[in-house]
Amino acid sequence: MGNQKSNSKKCTFVFMILVTGGTGLVGANLLLECAKEKEKLRALYRRTEQRDAVQSFFLQTAPNQPDLFDAIEWIKADITDLYALEKAFHGITQVYHCAAKVSFAAFHFSKLAKTNIEGTANVVNFALKYNVKKLVYVSSIAAIGAEATKPWVTEDDSWDPNQDHTGYAHSKYGGELEVWRAGQEGLPVVIVNPGLIIGGFFWTRSSSSLFSMVKKGLRFYPTGNTAVVAIEDVVKCLRILMQNKVSNERYILVSENLKTKTLLTQMALALGTKPPYLPLKKGLLITVYWLEKIVGLFRFRKVFLSRAFIQTLGNSQSYSGDKAKSLLGNYTPLQSALEKIVKAYHF
Repeated sequence: MGNQKSNSKKCTFVFMILVTGGTGLVGANLLLECAKEKEKLRALYRRTEQRDAVQSFFLQTAPNQPDLFDAIEWIKADITDLYALEKAFHGITQVYHCAAKVSFAAFHFSKLAKTNIEGTANVVNFALKYNVKKLVYVSSIAAIGAEATKPWVTEDDSWDPNQDHTGYAHSKYGGELEVWRAGQEGLPVVIVNPGLIIGGFFWTRSSSSLFSMVKKGLRFYPTGNTAVVAIEDVVKCLRILMQNKVSNERYILVSENLKTKTLLTQMALALGTKPPYLPLKKGLLITVYWLEKIVGLFRFRKVFLSRAFIQTLGNSQSYSGDKAKSLLGNYTPLQSALEKIVKAYHF
């Protein structure tokens, strides 16, 4: 009896982790690393073919550990579906909220708001209801929305309501407000704001699709800057933030700020294809914008471009990822990340 009592005192609390957006670039890579550490995992998916793609990703990325995918409990649920989502929260202690809709099409705002704002509200509300220990939210540098004249953006900068923002930026900012609100209501939360995430395998979705575009031969390049970060650094930071005691903080995840032309050129060279050589100047984009609006007026066609998106393509702001260095150490250099992707996936 004495031994049983002693053993009961030694029982450790078992965390059950929920990953929303488990079939996306961040979610899939996060699940893989957590599965390697034998963590108890539940992940959300919406379509079977996307879940199957994650299984292929696991098998190709970790061929010597074929059982990792089967260790994950997969739940078919959309974060805007309250009934299905609530079932996924039973027994959950930690949440990585990675699910998001990404689009810069002007006509997609209602869909962006539905997923990124309403969906996030649902996630944090259930996290509060089921007494989740901590939630880490994957936002975007777009959600910071700092004043356009600021050349160097840090975590201390805030949303400028007078600036023309894209629908995507508005939706991610709205999602952040829901997360901060839950933080005020007692849920320990942390937000990360990655730049363009450099990762492979999911060639037709998210930022990985840029590899496919460059591989096919991209002639034009935007004239602004791009802030980048390797997927392995994003995942590493997410896991550290979940495991430590940091709460109600924001971390920008950016390893390098460079001209978009430089980024696309480095990608093209790594892929063995011709770099882009024609600049997409602001004047040309504005002309296309007005032509699209006129044609759309007569043909009842939705307009893709927006003034805010044109401004984003020419944006010269840089983002500081220094705060996260205290957690990560040094970031993965862009060139190393590109070489790793090309080698790993024979792309």
